[in-house]
Amino acid sequence: MTPIYFPFTWADASTIEAITTVFPKIAIYQPSVCRVPSLLHPFELAGNLEIRVPVKEDSNKLEMMVADYQNWARLHQGSDLTFLKTRQPAAPFIDHLSSRIQSDILNYQDPPTDPAHDPVFNARLFLEIAAAYDAQQSELNCDIEKIQNLEKRFMAALGDSTETEAPVPLGNLPLFQDDPGDFMLAERLQAWSILSLQDRRQPMAGDLWVTSRLSVVNWIREEIDAEPILEINCIPIQKTIDDGIRFWQESILAYLSDLQTAPWPSPIKTFEPPSSDYAWKNAVSVKGFIIPNLSPDALLQKMAADKSARMPDPAQLRHTLIVCVSRI
Repeated sequence: MTPIYFPFTWADASTIEAITTVFPKIAIYQPSVCRVPSLLHPFELAGNLEIRVPVKEDSNKLEMMVADYQNWARLHQGSDLTFLKTRQPAAPFIDHLSSRIQSDILNYQDPPTDPAHDPVFNARLFLEIAAAYDAQQSELNCDIEKIQNLEKRFMAALGDSTETEAPVPLGNLPLFQDDPGDFMLAERLQAWSILSLQDRRQPMAGDLWVTSRLSVVNWIREEIDAEPILEINCIPIQKTIDDGIRFWQESILAYLSDLQTAPWPSPIKTFEPPSSDYAWKNAVSVKGFIIPNLSPDALLQKMAADKSARMPDPAQLRHTLIVCVSRI
């Protein structure tokens, strides 16, 4: 069983480090073979990450359209994300006003029809743009955090011992921004589901899904009934993985694997988590949920809202498992 990171195709090193504290290896989908983030390669070489590219066709075309969108966005700063959201599930900017005017001039006697709807390509394009947005926002938040640390050191040097947890505004910009991963969450889930359905790995239903944002789980739980099955308050992040840590990792995976095949309600004994009595400063918490009697493929098809998507195989496993791993 290989946990799959979702519904994102980009993750920073801190997120991967946190998740691989619980699961020794995870998989992450990529929309294109041409734009795999370089920061993922060290984790792949270390054996902690499996990079999956379900669709390799039209990668060059995807590259060009992403570049076109980024150029278009630079000219329309402030309106690009709103425009992208209103265009879902169609590919963004392809009917931009200037392109439409140019097309009308060149084809005034025989107006062209709209391009055929390709949900898979459009989902890949959206995920590429979303990944670039996530990377940019992560870099911005990192810079802002550095400014905050410099400010604290400056105030300490001046002898001001007053500490505050409230963000210090920089002009009209708050110090802590909203989590960029929560932006357009429904669209992210739909696009990721469409891409995931293209994966022909077998057995696909044996994979559980893991995320670093509880908002993802909460969104799904608002749409579909899910029940808690796992809660670990504190697992310390350690640089060296010893036999004790491997034992807990294997125990968690075995527990989840058994749950996925057993009838629900399950007679399986509740998993006993490792001790969480210690106040670790660098640790993660774990929350697991089960969607009973709904296979991963069936849930993907529901989130993809695509009737042409691959139908679930009745022989697949019974339930969908979702785990949220968050830094404390």
